[in-house]
Amino acid sequence: MINSGETKAAKLPETSARVRIREDLEANLIVEAGAGSGKTTELIGRMVALVSTGFALVHEIAAVTPFTKKAAAELGERFQRRLEGLIRDQGPDSDESVRERLVLALYDIDRVFIGTIHSFCAGLLRERPLEIGLDPTFEQLPAD
Repeated sequence: MINSGETKAAKLPETSARVRIREDLEANLIVEAGAGSGKTTELIGRMVALVSTGFALVHEIAAVTPFTKKAAAELGERFQRRLEGLIRDQGPDSDESVRERLVLALYDIDRVFIGTIHSFCAGLLRERPLEIGLDPTFEQLPAD
């Protein structure tokens, strides 16, 4: 789900899949595509659409990648930069409620979950270890 091909993505043709990623905000989606196809760009666009429309608060978003912690960190940085840019570029004719939602998302950005599938699952296990019979002091094995 993570890719740094933002400039390549801008040149790709509009497809029904891209539109669905940005506009079908009621669905949970898995995006699978090749390197340089624009997955990160579309995912960030979806996250921004979720918060700017008021469909979700930033702490209600989970962006999960099967790749590395570094890739997840890059996604978080790009999401933050996009929010900052949109807030900065709001003109006098901009919808004040959209601006307020973007500012709130940026203020609460540390509450969004952006991480690997391993960290997402470990977080779920840490939230309710006793319910599944897991020792609450469990430790995750290193990747190696």
